Amino acid sequence: MLQWRGMRLLLTILLALGTPAYAQSGEDLFRKGQYAEAAAEIERLPAAGRSASTLNVLGMSHHFVGRFKEAQAAYENAIKVEPDSAAPRNNLGALFYSQQMFADADREFRRAAERNAENSTITSNLHWARYARDNARSARERAIEVLPGRPRLLEPSDNPRGDFLAIVSLMPPALVRQVESHVLRADIFMVRKSFDDAIAEYKKAVALDRYDASTINRLGIAYHNLQKHRDSEQQYREVLRLRPNHIDAMNNLAVLDYIRGDYEGALRRYRTALKLKPDSVTVMRNMGACLFALERWDEAVAIYQQALVLRPDLFDPQPSGAGAQIQMNQQQGAMINFYLAKIFALRGEADTAFSFLMKAVDYGFEDVKMLKEEQAFKSLVADERFDRLFKMIAARKSENG
Repeated sequence: MLQWRGMRLLLTILLALGTPAYAQSGEDLFRKGQYAEAAAEIERLPAAGRSASTLNVLGMSHHFVGRFKEAQAAYENAIKVEPDSAAPRNNLGALFYSQQMFADADREFRRAAERNAENSTITSNLHWARYARDNARSARERAIEVLPGRPRLLEPSDNPRGDFLAIVSLMPPALVRQVESHVLRADIFMVRKSFDDAIAEYKKAVALDRYDASTINRLGIAYHNLQKHRDSEQQYREVLRLRPNHIDAMNNLAVLDYIRGDYEGALRRYRTALKLKPDSVTVMRNMGACLFALERWDEAVAIYQQALVLRPDLFDPQPSGAGAQIQMNQQQGAMINFYLAKIFALRGEADTAFSFLMKAVDYGFEDVKMLKEEQAFKSLVADERFDRLFKMIAARKSENG
């Protein structure tokens, strides 16, 4: 009995040691385009030893050789192992698309987008699946033409996108070119700040293809620049209907909340957006301005410090069309510039800190005690510009009697 237990323990150890080797070998074969061999190698693994990533590769291996039932089982098992993983959901959507089950494909791509809002492959897949779902007859006619060159309606396997499969467009090529032409002209008008002309071109593009969330978001920004906030809000909400968790649309709706004075509402949207994309400098910048409006100064300083680490030119002018930016409330200009000066003083950037302190005084800052007691400015005290600030404040107080 002891000998049998020892053999069982040895077998368990050997299997555990062998699992990574099998998985790696199967994935190596997949990357080399040997899909049937990759599937066979991975299936040698004990079921308990298959990770979500390995199961996703198994699914893709079956998918590429046309074993759709086995591919679906592998993708679904990957989802069970790791429910928050976007890749197997995306690939399950691609599998349904391969079988021209467009509504099912759209559903899975949407679920994938809920888990990875910024993945460009998912974004593209969701666009084309939505078009095919709503134009199924035309899409199936186009699929007959596409299939010889794009088996299973996938982008060529020699153009891989990591663990995410990309589907091909079934929109007629002539229509695609027409849409792209309108979008290109609109983008040029945006750079020139000819927003009315940009709107006209974006609307033509959307009339032909109402499934591209990116174009609709840019249409919203064009309206936003003309201060047509009701129209811009309508476009941003349509973006979120098409693409859940679209970071730019969330940000842009938050800016509208800010403009209307709903700072708490804007802040909730910013926090949601940052959970999805913690390194979004645009969201951080706008969130900082929102916190300033709420007079939550220290929180604003903290978020700006995070943003400056990612983008040192945070306070430089932003390019046209980059997304909606909050214009800081000038009625609070004195305190805003005081705290911006604090940020740069803490970073050791004395010249920039003094620049913002001068602006603070210009806007009416005159709290000498606050200026003297701020620990962040202790390194600036020896600079003659610090004394100049006090003289400027004293002179204005004297003028005001």
